[in-house]
Amino acid sequence: MNRRELFRRAIAGTVGAAAGSLLPPGGARAAALEPKRFPDGYDASKDLARPDWKPVFLDEHQNQTLIALSDLIIPETDTPGAKRALVNRFIDRLLEAETTETKRSFLASLGFVDGACIERYRAPFVELPVETQVEFLKFIAYPHSYVTWGDNRSEFAGHAHFRNLKGWISRTYYGSEAGQKELGWTGNVFHGDFEGCTHPDKTHN
Repeated sequence: MNRRELFRRAIAGTVGAAAGSLLPPGGARAAALEPKRFPDGYDASKDLARPDWKPVFLDEHQNQTLIALSDLIIPETDTPGAKRALVNRFIDRLLEAETTETKRSFLASLGFVDGACIERYRAPFVELPVETQVEFLKFIAYPHSYVTWGDNRSEFAGHAHFRNLKGWISRTYYGSEAGQKELGWTGNVFHGDFEGCTHPDKTHN
């Protein structure tokens, strides 16, 4: 089973930085979480392929973490994969216009990944060897429970964060042109000539 199939099946935080700690302080934090409004007819996709593109919501480390995650979750095989489809750039732009709650949820999931990796491997996710990154994703891809003597069962938070990130990456990829083509869309849409209503006038009320 290849990596893509593994993580497709897996799609079904307590450790790490909280979302608030990933945002700038004070008024800048509030501004970062405020949904951004775009003018009617604005096409953000034209900016995403620019060679000088920079993230507008995520910081550079968060962006690199998202690239690494997307490349493992939907890797390039006989289809482009999430990294080549620029999924990270689309997600960054989508998050810029999202609600405060959605932004915090996404940042919390990214923060969990780094925090758990630092606790487990003494390094953030992007600095780990690919084999270790895969090992970590396998660990959080499925639900676990922590059970200690005399304590109630505590559900493992990593699985929820994995599902959140996986959901964002998968939805964005399969909503892209590359993902749509993988699902069978050819891009060809034909419309015949429309000659108007062919019913006799007397049948109209």
